[in-house]
Amino acid sequence: MKLLGDWLESNSRKSGSKIILAADVGGPFETRVGAAASLVSALQERIVAVKVNWHLLLPHGVLGLRELVVRCSDAGLPLIADMKLNDIGATNVEAAGTLFSNGFDAIIANPFVGYRGGMEDLLSKSREMRKGVILLVYMSHAGAREGYGLKVGGEPLYLGFARRTRRWGADGAVVSSKSPSIIREVRSILGREQVILSPGVGFQGGDGRKALTAGADYLIVGRSIVGSRDPVKAVDAMNRELGNRGS
Repeated sequence: MKLLGDWLESNSRKSGSKIILAADVGGPFETRVGAAASLVSALQERIVAVKVNWHLLLPHGVLGLRELVVRCSDAGLPLIADMKLNDIGATNVEAAGTLFSNGFDAIIANPFVGYRGGMEDLLSKSREMRKGVILLVYMSHAGAREGYGLKVGGEPLYLGFARRTRRWGADGAVVSSKSPSIIREVRSILGREQVILSPGVGFQGGDGRKALTAGADYLIVGRSIVGSRDPVKAVDAMNRELGNRGS
């Protein structure tokens, strides 16, 4: 398997896109996996990866997502589990091993739990299985600063999380597209070795162009695509707006 950053870059070059589809499909449980798989089929040449969260993982579990896993694999798209994993090492390894053994390619985890007895085991497992770990550095909701902005040792917690991302050798970081100044700070810490994925574009008010200019590599977009009457047109419009595909 390719390293996650290289895989995303390769897909971006081929598709002319910077968009990761957040396939956070709602509606009746029995229709969600099929709807997500159909989205991937329609958009596979216009996106670089697919991310799923509890919308699918909770009602269906990894075994129930087989259709989506196969669709992403056939399309050459990394499938990212947005679990914000935040537990002791043994639990982290069990969760990651289950996901990775069933077709997921990367997992989003919370560095708050710390390294020894926490993230150390997860990162070791991911390297053993040649899978990706992305650390949650700054979120997109209105209350994010209440937690991620807390001062610890004289600096905001998110900067400490960015330093951990670099020091621990994770594949990248999640940083809100609504906070270009924070993206710039995190980029200055990470250098170019690790990717920044930015959620919050569209419904949450993030500006994708500003996020990319500030140093984000890819944009995680969900509701603006999933809730669109024509997801293909929606993604094409976003890519044109960003100066990518079809520009």
